[in-house]
Amino acid sequence: MILHAAHAAEEGYSAVVVTADDTDVLLLCMAFSANISCPLFQNCGTKNRVRYLDITKLRQALGDCVCNALIGMHAYTGCDTLSAFAGRGKLRALKLIMRSEHFQEVFCKLGQSWELAMDLFKKLQAFTCKLYTASTTTEDINTARHQLFCTQRGELESSQLPPCEDCLFMHAMRANYQAGIWRANLQQHPHVPSKVEHGWARNDDGQLTVEWMRGSPAPEAVLQLLSCNCSRRCKLPECQCMSSGLKCTNLCKLQTCDNQPQEEDLGMMITEADLTDSETKD
Repeated sequence: MILHAAHAAEEGYSAVVVTADDTDVLLLCMAFSANISCPLFQNCGTKNRVRYLDITKLRQALGDCVCNALIGMHAYTGCDTLSAFAGRGKLRALKLIMRSEHFQEVFCKLGQSWELAMDLFKKLQAFTCKLYTASTTTEDINTARHQLFCTQRGELESSQLPPCEDCLFMHAMRANYQAGIWRANLQQHPHVPSKVEHGWARNDDGQLTVEWMRGSPAPEAVLQLLSCNCSRRCKLPECQCMSSGLKCTNLCKLQTCDNQPQEEDLGMMITEADLTDSETKD
């Protein structure tokens, strides 16, 4: 769509109207309007109410740097192909970017290369910390998670916390990949690498799935203390133990479920516990 709009401008048309009622299209039009040599409009109205947005004037009002950053911001904060941060909408992210030239530069870089540089990821961590706590000076996402948890005395849902560094890195890889595709909108035949190793993976059936994380969901000591509150039956996805790939324990509410450890599992757990105790005593 953007490529066709640029071609129409090159052919001498006095204006280009893009008809679409879609946020992706609006942000892409704003990002690429500088490459379209005639006034650009978006028709996002209905049959009964026609509405035209003057994209050229919107870009002039926001500035080139902010508009160029919209591609990275939109991918990072959630779009059709990426998850979003729960309770953290795009308006908050946009305000952060508009107030900070540093963050504008960060999101202008997102998608410029298919490989996500660690230096860029560290800056994305700092942005995410601000997204959850505007007054924070912390730039490490794991530290921000801990501080927010302590501030709320643990009385908050897991969705109210920012993702851990491992999950955020996988998310940033996917955002970088999507932003890279969008930044190639003016290319007729862009070279787009496979999604595998860019935040996605293939399962045993060969289907493409989201690679949410590469590390353990929690330290081993915490996983051993995990319990569920299932009242009738332990089953996915409700059971917290099964969702974490663990057997139910004596701490769980239901003691007669199908997810109880077998005798050989218990023997292994006891052996590991004894080994840990002996190492501690030594």
